[in-house]
Amino acid sequence: MRTRHLVYALTVLLLGSLSSPSHATDPAANQSAFVSDLARNAILSVASETISPADRQQRLKGFLDKDFDMPRIATFVLGRYWQKASAAERQTFTTVYSDFMVRVYSQRFARYNGESFRIIGQSPEGATSTVVYTEMNQPASGPPLKVEWHVAGSDGYRVTDISIVGVSMALAQRDDFSSFLQQNGGNLSALIQKLQVKTVAMDAR
Repeated sequence: MRTRHLVYALTVLLLGSLSSPSHATDPAANQSAFVSDLARNAILSVASETISPADRQQRLKGFLDKDFDMPRIATFVLGRYWQKASAAERQTFTTVYSDFMVRVYSQRFARYNGESFRIIGQSPEGATSTVVYTEMNQPASGPPLKVEWHVAGSDGYRVTDISIVGVSMALAQRDDFSSFLQQNGGNLSALIQKLQVKTVAMDAR
């Protein structure tokens, strides 16, 4: 559980690196350029201390919608329960899940303290997907943190997962959601309600 919390916390510090449209639709740009270029612009626009929480959430929602394959991620994190869900349940879960992640990331960005990162390489993962390897500097807190960005697409890239210290964020969430659903008789509405309650609670902080 502690490792999963670390995944959520540290992923957020880097999430902004996938937020600017500069090379997202340029077929000539590779995935490393996508990550690097978007990082520079996103950190300036989302991690700024001068914007309000509401503005940060709004900007971050736009970044998630555009640069992350949220429908694909939502399908994965729900696992086998996605196949059992109705079309309406799938749509509701994807919307609620995205809203929840916006709040999680937004709160972490509010505590962003200037860590930087660099691209250290990339390798093919499939016919149209690539893993981009980066290191995040942690001043006075140990060696650089290794983060892997899973980027898919050959003409307009989108992020499908982020792994931190070898732990997949999407896989960690799928394990958590699966455990909850097993304990609640596979009731997807219960999971949706839980995420909604957490979202409201984060807005009230």
